[in-house]
Amino acid sequence: MNILEANLRVLEHKFPSIAKKVSEATNVVDVNDHLIYIEQIERDQVWLQAVKGSVEDMECIFVYGFGQGLSLSDLLDLYSNRLLFVYEPNLHQFYHAISNYDLRHVLAHPNLYYLAIEEDQLNSLFYLTSVHMQKELAFVALRYYLEKEMDVLRKIKHDFEEFNVMYNSNQNTHHFFREDWIRNSLYQIPGMLSSVPIEKIKNIFPGITAVIVASGPSLQTDMEWVSRFAPHALIISAGSSIQALVNQGISPHLAVTLDGGPINGKVFSDPRTLEAPLLYASTSYYEITERKDPEQTIHAVMSNDPISQYYLEIVKEQTALTPTPTVTGTAIQAAVWMGARQIILMGQDLSFPENKYYSDGVQHIDDVTNLDIVNRAPHQILNVHGTFNRTSDSFLYMKDSLEQLFEALPGVEFINATRNGAALNGTTWIPAEEVYDLISAKTVPSDLVKSLLEQAVVEKNWDYIQRVKSKLSNTLEDLGFLNAEVKQIKRQLNSIREWSRTKPDKCRRSIYEIEQAWGKIVNRAWFPVIYEIVLPREIADFDRQQPLMAIEQNLIRKSTMIYEHLGTLLNHIESKVPMLTALFKETLHKLDQLQTTKKEDTI
Repeated sequence: MNILEANLRVLEHKFPSIAKKVSEATNVVDVNDHLIYIEQIERDQVWLQAVKGSVEDMECIFVYGFGQGLSLSDLLDLYSNRLLFVYEPNLHQFYHAISNYDLRHVLAHPNLYYLAIEEDQLNSLFYLTSVHMQKELAFVALRYYLEKEMDVLRKIKHDFEEFNVMYNSNQNTHHFFREDWIRNSLYQIPGMLSSVPIEKIKNIFPGITAVIVASGPSLQTDMEWVSRFAPHALIISAGSSIQALVNQGISPHLAVTLDGGPINGKVFSDPRTLEAPLLYASTSYYEITERKDPEQTIHAVMSNDPISQYYLEIVKEQTALTPTPTVTGTAIQAAVWMGARQIILMGQDLSFPENKYYSDGVQHIDDVTNLDIVNRAPHQILNVHGTFNRTSDSFLYMKDSLEQLFEALPGVEFINATRNGAALNGTTWIPAEEVYDLISAKTVPSDLVKSLLEQAVVEKNWDYIQRVKSKLSNTLEDLGFLNAEVKQIKRQLNSIREWSRTKPDKCRRSIYEIEQAWGKIVNRAWFPVIYEIVLPREIADFDRQQPLMAIEQNLIRKSTMIYEHLGTLLNHIESKVPMLTALFKETLHKLDQLQTTKKEDTI
């Protein structure tokens, strides 16, 4: 076995994506045409002293550069209780190293927690670093990059900091809505078994023009144009804009709802808001869809909803819609999925023109709250007229996500007809009166979507429904077994700290038994599906500590860490069992009602 093959064997076991990248990149075999930097063989004491000042007591170290693995090996020796996350931007450099040096001891080292090669693996590295870092991260670069590419280093560090802010924001949002999310996903299951899945209506309206209506203040000015567009384009209300439309007597072809918070129920509290066909996300607020005839609904299992995917036996890669920070993104994806190749945006201000938050008629949030948000808006954003509107952090985030969506849909024309809103990259701004001239020759029936749904009545697959019910029932039953297993592990945890001092062999055996029992809990197919939703922050906290516990060699410290961190997580897991039991029982009750309908149909 040559050096390359020996190193690749380690990579295949520990970092398979890198092994695959190296194996597939046949053009890296000839490295003579590429600049390869060589590290000095002697230990670089000056560099290591500078590293010491950067690392201090931080548990996670981000290392920019792999080199020949020499400096990395020194770091692994000096920081035996730290986790290293390594990024080498140059595949040729890495190939040269693993072809010429036996690096198995470095690549297999337990403290080398993650390795990324080239830019396409950088986000994965950022994600895992964000998962495992504590409050701060040590950022270290090999001497070569410090001397030659300082600007690149600054950019990488800046990009990571931005990624980490977004990661923490997502974690906080997830934590805040965790019980709403799991309740919505479970309670939506019976309805989704009775409504049309969006996957079944791909390209149903090929080449159609769609008008996506948001609830920004510009909508009020152009409400008449929305009404005039209706005979010529597919009118889709996004989120709360349905309130403004029905307030003016306008019924869209399709309403879209995404948000899962109870406040979204207020958006659809007026019966008129539920008259139009409804497209809902599997994570949206369940009470809305329970008030709507399922035969006039379309459901979309979202790509970030593992609960619906697991219990409805749907593969993530087969889902049609990806979540965005704004329901407008959901409506755009739905329109394109159904065949639209021209999208017109109305009321998509993403800012506060004339210091207004919403169009008239949008009433689910009180005026005092809206005014406070407007008054505290910290930013100015360019509008379609070349002047500036006040805006907020959340609107800037939505704007970025929409512009990324436009870029991801190159075959679709986007027209921004929002009268006074933010300028949007990837769109052409055209005022509504000129848009009307563009589409007035087209014809779209007012009952286009209603007729589609009437013709696409879902025949219930009772065998499939029974499988879904069995999965739910099995989870409900297994919750009781899990609770008993948690209690048993907690009893064992109470002894290991004392045994680590008095009976070390018994302590090691007990730790092994605890690890086996814990593995039995987390390896249940449904466990990550449910508990990573209901305990996102708590599991993230444990994930940060788990690698450090694994590499800890001191038995007393290791026992204390396991007792504290695993014990805390087990308490959280146990505390959620009553709530989860109630949710699964109610979901099964709703499914029983669905099956009662079957019996009535056959009488």
